[in-house]
Amino acid sequence: MVEVASCGASRRLRRSDLNSYHTADSGENVASFEDIEKRFEEAQNALVLQASDLSLETIASMVSSQSIDVAPQFQRRERWDIFRQSALIESFLLNIPVPPVYLSEEEFGKYSVIDGKQRITAVHDYMRDKFQLSGVTRFPEVERLRFSQLPETLKNALMVRPYIRAITILRQSNKGTKFEVFHRLNSGGQPLNAQEVRNVIFRGPLNDLLLELSSEEFLRKQLKIRDSRTSAYRDMQDVEFVLRFLTLRETWENFSGDFKRSMDNFMSRHQYATNEELDQYRASFQLSLAMCASIWGDNAFKRPEKKGWRDQTLAGMYDAQMVAATLLKPEEIQVAVQRRSDIIEMSRRLFEDPDFESAVRVATNTPAKLVLRVSDMLRVLKLDSK
Repeated sequence: MVEVASCGASRRLRRSDLNSYHTADSGENVASFEDIEKRFEEAQNALVLQASDLSLETIASMVSSQSIDVAPQFQRRERWDIFRQSALIESFLLNIPVPPVYLSEEEFGKYSVIDGKQRITAVHDYMRDKFQLSGVTRFPEVERLRFSQLPETLKNALMVRPYIRAITILRQSNKGTKFEVFHRLNSGGQPLNAQEVRNVIFRGPLNDLLLELSSEEFLRKQLKIRDSRTSAYRDMQDVEFVLRFLTLRETWENFSGDFKRSMDNFMSRHQYATNEELDQYRASFQLSLAMCASIWGDNAFKRPEKKGWRDQTLAGMYDAQMVAATLLKPEEIQVAVQRRSDIIEMSRRLFEDPDFESAVRVATNTPAKLVLRVSDMLRVLKLDSK
């Protein structure tokens, strides 16, 4: 069954909007009913929706053929474990309704997932025999069975019966409204963190670059990102570290004291950066990261502990080393790499100064502490012993 309708985003007037409407007795300009109705009508026409009831095999086939992109760049990175996937399949077998999934039509016959990524992925993986049911409680008879091992009646039901309702936002819908839908749907359960919100709101060439650079092997190693199940990856911490560097590279000397606002502002200003600007950002990040890897190696972004180094990346040390590295001249870079053992020892001695240790560990968003840690690390990289 397919239904097509024009539907508006469920937008409510904000308090600030309400305050702008006055009664006629006030003698000020009044928003007419025609203005209000026009705004309402525009909202109703912003989304054109299609509702379809699909079988699990249809969903699986669309994913296999890449008609559905289950990992668009604006999506979250989290992934269900085997027990949550199994519980979903058990719901279908017990005929328990599940929430609809929301798709966005990107071009004819091509869709991205706005909401329901985990459900769609679980359906595809089970229908393609990629996992066996584990931890099912209400239908224990199917425990440890893959799709191919189910009785024919159950397999046929999953193949044919329309278990999932898919709400599709068609191409002619307003783009901005589409991403507003994504944000609202994904904020309803577990709230999006700051970087996940940026990943949606500031989509564009800069965001694509952040995602690209976040896959740098050394950065992933220092953040202990082993696979897509690692929390630092799911929460987009790697992407935020790239953005953190690019933001501080531009603003460290006059930092506002608010990392979130500064990174938001950076993305807003450079959302549609030119190819030349993007190349500069890429080169700067990769050079600084390579320098940190060459000089400090496995101990980059970490603090000393006894005779060794504590195996934990500190954002404050990341700031100090990455930003200081990008401030060096080419001839200074060469000397720094050649005398890495001296720099490592000088870096260790920085922690004998309580002010420096505080600057990389406590209230690191304080402007004065940011300037201190970057300036001190720059002095180390220049082999200035003062």
